[in-house]
Amino acid sequence: MPHAYVTVAVLKGTGVLNVDGTAYDVRLRQLLEHVSVQIDRYVGRQIQPFDATLYYDGDDTTLMPVRDLISVTSLKEDTNKDGTFETTWDAKDYEPLPYNAQPTEDWGKPYSMLQVSNKSDGTQDAFLRGSKMYQLIGTHGYIAVTRDSGVKTSGSLGSTATSMTVDSTGTLEPGMTLLVDSERMYIEAFSGTNVTVQRKTQGSTGATHGTAVAINYYLYPGPVQEAVIIQSARLWRRRDSGFASQIGLPETGQMMMWTGGLDTDVKQSLAGYRRFSL
Repeated sequence: MPHAYVTVAVLKGTGVLNVDGTAYDVRLRQLLEHVSVQIDRYVGRQIQPFDATLYYDGDDTTLMPVRDLISVTSLKEDTNKDGTFETTWDAKDYEPLPYNAQPTEDWGKPYSMLQVSNKSDGTQDAFLRGSKMYQLIGTHGYIAVTRDSGVKTSGSLGSTATSMTVDSTGTLEPGMTLLVDSERMYIEAFSGTNVTVQRKTQGSTGATHGTAVAINYYLYPGPVQEAVIIQSARLWRRRDSGFASQIGLPETGQMMMWTGGLDTDVKQSLAGYRRFSL
């Protein structure tokens, strides 16, 4: 599913593209989507949240490393090693670590482990040894921070409709991922009070939504947004030279050599987000 860590309006608002009007908005959105995926692959994690069912091994200890985790819906164990996850752990049986990760705060980070809780009263005392012993259903990703857009749905929205009417223009922009009730939607276009969206994105479930439902949008870390802006701007400038390996910059009289891959400044911005396992 497409996602972008920067909206088209934010990219154009930086002033580095010299793009006026809306003629290139679709192409710019696609560029932002491409660069956002490129950045996810570079850092080895998905920055934005997604819902998924993932599986883990156990090793008879009280700790189980997990992929970037925001919240747990359910944790089940294959107690008999028969491929069926018949034992559901109670929420009091485990705790996510680190304790103060706070992945729903703009300064937070994801949980990276589950620990058997001493509050389980002996119900569970270790993660059993074996391959694919645990099924974890939950919300994954680096961070899940939302803000109220100040916009609400105007009229009900069916579970598969891709055109959504809202009560005002507010702060909605192409390239935003929205949260409506518990469903994520991605804005492809926005005109007046009509929003064209992709439904049930990032593993969320499509649903029917009523009238006057609050629409929230996702925020992403500043360094990640800056990285997307830099890389997207560099690629757009290369477009003007037919994607040549050398780009002249008349503003400074400089010549820039393009060696491929992510820009050095982009890599520096993303250094603190790289992960090399799970």
